[in-house]
Amino acid sequence: MEEVYFFRIFNLVVGVIGLAIGIGVILIPKAISNIENKLDKNFSTDMLEKMLNQRRNLSQALLKHPKIFGAILLVISFLLLLSSVYLF
Repeated sequence: MEEVYFFRIFNLVVGVIGLAIGIGVILIPKAISNIENKLDKNFSTDMLEKMLNQRRNLSQALLKHPKIFGAILLVISFLLLLSSVYLF
């Protein structure tokens, strides 16, 4: 029974965080590049960026279509919230 309670809390937390990020991406798409620039100052993300960008430049694709990615995040987060409320 404790496992079910943990999954419900986990789904709620991830859903709320996902909703906040999705709304942020839709409303302020420029924030993604600002966060990336700030992270580059704190620690080097060059190795991670090379690994992620081997097939396709993910940052450029995200910045080209921020509303689509934001909407996808919103839908996934909403489904997580619904599943945590109704399934568990």
